[in-house]
Amino acid sequence: MSGKRVGFAVAVFVSGCSAADHQASLDQIHADVSDRAAVAVDWQAEVQGREAVEKVVSSKLGGEMTVDDAVAVSLLKNPKLWALYRELGVAESDIVAAGLPENPVFTVGRRFRGQAAEYDVTQEFIGIFLIPLRRRIAENGFERERLRVTHELLDHTAEVREGYFKLQAAEQTAEMRRSVADALDASLEAARAIRAAGNTSALDVAQEARGANRARLDFADAEFAVTEGRERLNVLLGLWGEETGWKIPPRLADVPDEDLSPDELERRAVTDRLDLASLRAEIEALGQTLGLTGITSLIPQLTLGGHSEREPEGTSTAGPSLDIPVSIFNHGQAARARAKYLLLEAQDRYAALAIKIRSDVRLAYGRMALARKKIEFYKRAVLPVQQAVTDQTQLRYNGMLLGVFQLLQAKQEQIDAGRDFIQALAEYWLARTELEKALGRRLPTGPLRPSTLGEPKAEPMTMHHHK
Repeated sequence: MSGKRVGFAVAVFVSGCSAADHQASLDQIHADVSDRAAVAVDWQAEVQGREAVEKVVSSKLGGEMTVDDAVAVSLLKNPKLWALYRELGVAESDIVAAGLPENPVFTVGRRFRGQAAEYDVTQEFIGIFLIPLRRRIAENGFERERLRVTHELLDHTAEVREGYFKLQAAEQTAEMRRSVADALDASLEAARAIRAAGNTSALDVAQEARGANRARLDFADAEFAVTEGRERLNVLLGLWGEETGWKIPPRLADVPDEDLSPDELERRAVTDRLDLASLRAEIEALGQTLGLTGITSLIPQLTLGGHSEREPEGTSTAGPSLDIPVSIFNHGQAARARAKYLLLEAQDRYAALAIKIRSDVRLAYGRMALARKKIEFYKRAVLPVQQAVTDQTQLRYNGMLLGVFQLLQAKQEQIDAGRDFIQALAEYWLARTELEKALGRRLPTGPLRPSTLGEPKAEPMTMHHHK
């Protein structure tokens, strides 16, 4: 009896030591995400409950929502992220289970037509000595899950930023398309009035109408692109109902004055990426599992027991028992081979991911650098030249040296140049987000200015009589 009490006390002690602190784990994840994503999130509201979260979210959505506001709202509101926290809870439960010994087995036997009775209690014994090793393996598994969850949260913040920048580009393009469509509609009305006075040809009016119709169709497509972008961001932020009425600045920010040097970026990515760190923890856990498998394959089980028997005559006997499996057919060779190949597989996955991360960093940096060069070229050459072409064409049209078709063509080319400039600006911010994702942390930007270029002047054209 005293032995069983000691065993019970040991089990309670081990169980208490194995319990994981869930809130401490969440706090660590929150700190890592805030640091790497460079965003301030009121995590305390999450602890306080739904009402506190809604109050914080409402304050972020009240004015123009910045990209950092969008990330903060998403981290608090998106229910998809809570599923990741539940997975972390599963890993915590594994730690508790690994710290508990097997339950003892109590057996009672009774023979009919007599007073004979047998009592047995058995306890698997070798597992008790292996509890510290099993628990270390489970703790490594939990650390792997914590790093994986943090990495997925950071990936999610990058996805929010990407959706935000795409929406800004769509809104800026729609703003430009609206301005152009309004101007061409006004020009069409002026052309019809001049045509009614007999001072222009029907062909000029038809060409003007064709340009106005095209502008309206382009504007409709641009408006729907904004709708698509808003809905995608609503899903990422976890918003619905009245919460979807938020606003963001309608123009992309101009590029920072300078970017970081590509030197050391690959090394930093391999060092900092949490999915690689998660794989390192997995490899460590599998190495420990391989050692555990080597022990349990030699002595898979050792059961200690106690036996008590009472005969019909009233005599009683008692004594210990020991069950030891004899490894005649199964020497644990399959289990050892499986553990070995799982370890080798994890090491190969680690090497493959490290290679891909290095490539992703180089590719994203190259794409960002190319986008910057395009933007600078548009500012320096394309947009000023296109503006000059449009201005000179307008002057020649006013002097009745060119027809309306040439003027419309010049204005359309200017519109296309503005659209392409906005696209290049979006490509820069998307490539920068991609680079941050490859690095596993956000890059500093410094103060930013909203872009002002890329929007052609869209005054109504002055119609003249062309003979």
